[in-house]
Order: sequence, then structure tokens, then C-alpha cells
Amino acid sequence: MLQHLTIQNLAIVNEADLSFGSGMTSITGETGAGKSILLDALNLVLGQRADSNLIQPGAEKAEVSATFDIAELPDAVLWLNDLELSQKTQDCLIRRMIYPNGRSRAFINGVPATTQQLKMLGEYLVQMHGQHKHQVLLQAREQLRILDTYGKHQTLVANIKKIYFQHEKLLKQKKHLSQGDDSAQYQAELFQYQIEEIEKLELAENEITKLYEDHDKLAHAQTTLEACQEAVSYLDNEESGNALQLMNQAKQNLQPLFQKYSELGNAKDCLESATIQLQEALSELNLYIQNLEINPAALNSIEQRLDRIHEIARKHKIEPEKIHSHYQSLVDKLNILNQDSILLEEIDEEIALCEAQYQKISIQLSKKRLSSAKKLEKEITKHIQNLGMQGAQFAVQCEQQPESFSATGIDQVTFCISANIGHPPKPLTKVASGGELSRISLALELTTLQDITSPTLIFDEVDVGIGGKTGAIVGRYLHQLSQKQQVICITHLPQVAAFGDQHLMVSKQNIKNKTQTQITQLTQDQRVEEIARMLGGLNISGEAKAQAKHLLEREKEVEPL
Repeated sequence: MLQHLTIQNLAIVNEADLSFGSGMTSITGETGAGKSILLDALNLVLGQRADSNLIQPGAEKAEVSATFDIAELPDAVLWLNDLELSQKTQDCLIRRMIYPNGRSRAFINGVPATTQQLKMLGEYLVQMHGQHKHQVLLQAREQLRILDTYGKHQTLVANIKKIYFQHEKLLKQKKHLSQGDDSAQYQAELFQYQIEEIEKLELAENEITKLYEDHDKLAHAQTTLEACQEAVSYLDNEESGNALQLMNQAKQNLQPLFQKYSELGNAKDCLESATIQLQEALSELNLYIQNLEINPAALNSIEQRLDRIHEIARKHKIEPEKIHSHYQSLVDKLNILNQDSILLEEIDEEIALCEAQYQKISIQLSKKRLSSAKKLEKEITKHIQNLGMQGAQFAVQCEQQPESFSATGIDQVTFCISANIGHPPKPLTKVASGGELSRISLALELTTLQDITSPTLIFDEVDVGIGGKTGAIVGRYLHQLSQKQQVICITHLPQVAAFGDQHLMVSKQNIKNKTQTQITQLTQDQRVEEIARMLGGLNISGEAKAQAKHLLEREKEVEPL
């Protein structure tokens, strides 16, 4: 519940400190006096976009503060706790300051807050209903929303919306995966062919390295044989002068000296070791010559194998050594394409499931809408007849569109009115006048507001186009509503204003050559003066005052609707 509203340097309000109580508060004043500034101030603390033009000329800033009692608003308390914006008391203080440079600052319970947070918190605190809703009422989606609110279809509507957006998401995924589907099929076939081509090669691990080695050995076998045979002859030919003979001759010549001079012991050991090394080298060369193969057929086979490997590598534009890694890359790409194909099948199954669920729930919702429409017709018809539209009949058309797939279901809802007995109902957009539309809108709001959880309801001249006896009925409706929620009503009708439990008057005055708006909480006597002014204009007669007193007294005695 709104408790206090403080305004400083906003538009033509220099300073205002207002207190609000439970029940119904009437706000009146002449046209242009500044009643709308109160709404501007409240909208600022509820997160509306700040306009620096609202700052009084010469002022450093404009500031609005609002205090709400949230003791009986567990959702608001929970929201504040989650954001660590709560305080120990049951009050919630919201401050908003706007500056000439267009910037603004906001605080919730003294903690800096964003305008988005103000909007979110405001949804728990206040609901505003103004003249613009009369025109919004003509929109098909608003009529559908009203019917669903009245019938308490929120769960089914939420399920339909969830399924719809899931369906949209799946369609986007399918479109993304299906883009270039022919190209994907071609790629899959190409990858499969390339994989099979490499598999037919049957290339073993490290085979290429061994082929290169074997090719080199066979290609140079004759030259290698000749070099090895020549080396053998140097080591141990039948003629004198080979390396081993010379080595043995050297040892033989030095043998007497080895025995005589110990200093030659190392030389003796080296000659012995060298002889052994030459003998081992000779043995190895003979063994290599024995095993060395001169095989043109084997060489040709290796060359053909290498040619095939190089041919495959050229086709794939890679080095022969990278064939194995390239093969694995092709396998991975083909797996991805195959997975996409499997995923497409799964998505198609999910889409079909969504569509089946949508049809099931939308039919359930449609049946409930038809039932709720009948009840709403009776209730609104009763209200608008009480509001002076005698003989009028309100009707709700619910037309199923089975082929439709939208976030709101398969129903097209149209509000209709028959203003005269014997005439068939026609859509509001075609037949409702401004006055009739305002009464229908008010009747709908009063009907659908019964279960509103917001503690504060603000009505901005919703009684436009209404007067006299009908105005008194509107006042009774609003006063009855204020028994459950706090109602703040800006009105131009004395019959409505008289129902207020408290009364604020907005007036414009010239103070020190500067226009200022004053907001005054009226006493009972002052209420008589204001109601009389609203009844009779600027020249308040005794008769107008008497009528005002009578109106104030009579309205308090009226039985609830």
C-alpha cells in the first residue's frame, strides 16, 4: 500500500508531501491544474523513462520518493530479499532523482538500483488504469488477455506459450541443420569415397618409411656390393699388402721390443685391438655381401607401391606421411554429418511431439475459454446495464482456428456489443461509441480486478464520458473495490469523488510570479466546497453546497452493489 509520496521540483510542483491511507482516495482539480503530475511522479519511482524536461527551470534536480507498506506482500519481500534490498521494517522506500543532463539515479531502501529493478518491484506494488485502456480494449490480443485473466487460464496459457516457443526453437534448429542439405549429402558421399579409397590402400603404420629404406637399398645394391667387395680386398686379399697382413707384420717386427721395453705396452695393446677390429669389420662386410640382394623385381614392386601412395596423396593434396591423419579427419567429418542427419530425425520427432501436445492443450484451453466467455458475457452485461446502458448485451465470440499455431492458442476472441434490444451484437471496433467504450472498459476492469494481488490500484479518469446517475454507480464500484485494495482515483465527476475516504485537491496558483501546483488534503468542509465547485463551476451557490453535502452524505449510506 502506498503510504507517502514526496515530490520536489517536478514540473510545476515545487514541493509536495502527501500521505495516503487505505480505502479510496479521490483526487480532483480543474483541467490543467496538474493532476497528471502525480502520475508522472509515481511512474518515475516505478521505473518509467526519466525526462529532464520535467525538472523545474533553475533547479539542480527533481526528486520523487514513495514509501510502500509491504507487510502483506510476501512476493515483494522475497524479491527484495533475493536482491539484498530489504530492510528490517515493513516499509519499502523508493527514491528517484533526475538531472538536467538527462541522467537519473534510483535507490531502493537506500541501495542504488536500476530502472529495470524499479519496474520489476513496481509490478508487486501498483497497477495503473487509465483512459488509454479504452483504446487498448479494441485490440484482439487485449480482449483475449482479459478473457484468460477472468477465466484464470494462466496455467494453460503458460503451457501453450512454452510449447509454442519450444516449437519455434526446434524449427530454427531444423532450418539451420537443413541449410545446404544437398551439399551436405554430396560432402558425405565424397568423404565416404575418399575414406574407402584410403582404406583400399591398406597402408600400414610406418610403411612409407620402410618403403623408402628398402627402395634405397635395392636401387643402390650393385654400387654397394662393389664398394663392400673392394673394401674386403683391402682388408684381406690373397696378394700381399692387405691391411691385416700389414698389421700382423707390424706386430711381428715389434714383438722383441714389446718384451724388452715396457713403455711400448700401450702400443702393443692398440695393435692387438686394431687387428681384432679389422677382423670383425671383415666378418661384417662378408656377411653383408652374402645377404645383399640385387632384385629388380622387388625394386619394381616397391616403386609401384610408392607411386600408388604418392598418387593418393596428390589427389588429397597432402604429403604422403600425412595420409593416416588425413584419413582420421575424413572419418571425423563424416561422423559429424551422420550425427547431423540423426539429429534432424530426432528434431522431427520432437516437432511432431510438440504439435501433438499443442493440439491437446489448445483444445482444453479453447473449451475453458468458451465456458468463461459465457460467464463473462452475463457479468459484463449486468455491469454495463447498471452503468446506464439499459438493454445492452455484451457478447464474446470465440472462434477456433485449428490450423493456427500461435503463442496464445487456436482461438480468436472478439468482444461484441448490442447497444439496443433486438439488434445482433457486433464487434466493439465497429459500433462502440466513446462513452460506451469507457463503460465497457470500466466494467471489464472492475470484473477482472477482483483477484488482483497488487495492493494499490490507480484509476486515471476512467469515468470519462460518464456522468450523473451512472457516475454514482461508478463511484460505488470503485469504493467497493477499495474494501480489498487501496484505490486512488483521479476523477472529474463529483458523484465519483464523493465516495473517497480521503480527498486530495490539485490547484494551480501564481506564487511570486511563478506558476505552482498545490496539492491539498481536504477537510470535510473543504470537500463540500470542492464537490460544489465540481457540480456548479466557479460560482459556488448555496444550492450547490447543499447538493454537495447531500451527495457526500448520501454516498456514504449507499448499500454495496
